[in-house]
Amino acid sequence: MATNFKMYIAIILQFMGASVTGAFAGTDASTFPHFRHVDLAAVAPQDLTTVPIRLLADQDFAPFSFVQRDGKIAGISVELALSACSEMKLNCEIVAKPYPELMSSLISGEGEALISGMRLTPEILKSVSMTRPYFFSFGRFVTRNGTPFANADIRTMAGRRIGYVKATGHAAFLEKYYNRSALTPFDTEAAMFESLRSGGLDAAFGDALHVSFWLKGSAARGCCQVLDGGFVDRSSFSRGLSFLVKADQPALREAFDFALDRLEDKGVSAKIFANYLPESPF
Repeated sequence: MATNFKMYIAIILQFMGASVTGAFAGTDASTFPHFRHVDLAAVAPQDLTTVPIRLLADQDFAPFSFVQRDGKIAGISVELALSACSEMKLNCEIVAKPYPELMSSLISGEGEALISGMRLTPEILKSVSMTRPYFFSFGRFVTRNGTPFANADIRTMAGRRIGYVKATGHAAFLEKYYNRSALTPFDTEAAMFESLRSGGLDAAFGDALHVSFWLKGSAARGCCQVLDGGFVDRSSFSRGLSFLVKADQPALREAFDFALDRLEDKGVSAKIFANYLPESPF
């Protein structure tokens, strides 16, 4: 996520208030995507530690974790992690860190788990153990209101001008599946969205969360709407977010997986996401 877009999301979240409930309607256990393969037959891990568990979080990764004006950290990942700790009766605290310090802090023992912000690589995975993902990103098409087409299938979009940001997973996806469209590259999301708003594009394609924040922001001026549902492509842009623990702490990873399953099954995860998003991106 580009820094300017993170700042934009953080500003909107400050306006909404981190404790806003039900920011978008209809997000409950029946409509929320099943990010996890919930195993309801699993048995809760036993003999878990009573020592306080320090959860490391990126301090600038809105809407998943970010420091508010009052100095407190909030976000989707933060609330999920604390709710998981409550589910397992673990004593947890959040430690906000700059992104470059997160992995070294986990490895050196400054924290027991890393809950947000880390881009996984094969090298990182040699030294950590990860939960199953609690979120993975969607792609979303957006178009102007009144556009004379309602779907974003390949045939409908053939020949139409579709904007995307250069050198991204969304670009790779469009070049692979929508090569019959008039694909139009941009250097930034802001430039792409403005071109769509002003009529330079028939549609734009990008991250579903970014699209949802832009649609509700002042820059969109109420111009536009999404097409179809979210698109998932694991080979390009659908990256998963997971909690990470050190490789020698499998019991803690199992505890988080158990708790995250229960939170999704109970509809708690859906409510937490709704607290931080201006409308459903799903």
